[in-house]
Amino acid sequence: MMNKVCSYLYAKASTIGQYTRNEKGAQAIEYVGVAAVVVVLIIALMSLFGKESGGIASTLVDKVKEAIDKIKIGG
Repeated sequence: MMNKVCSYLYAKASTIGQYTRNEKGAQAIEYVGVAAVVVVLIIALMSLFGKESGGIASTLVDKVKEAIDKIKIGG
């Protein structure tokens, strides 16, 4: 009886170990973390330097407007 219980527990422990060693998706989570840090840094920089009239935020908005104006739709 004890041998069956020990065998069952060993089998369950080995299947749990397989799930903990599974690293599928870990790289995607790392990329999401890095992207989140970059977004937070950009927001922080824009809030620090964007209040000036010639700040990063106004320059960025001007460049985006120029790029949109250059797009030709239709013929």
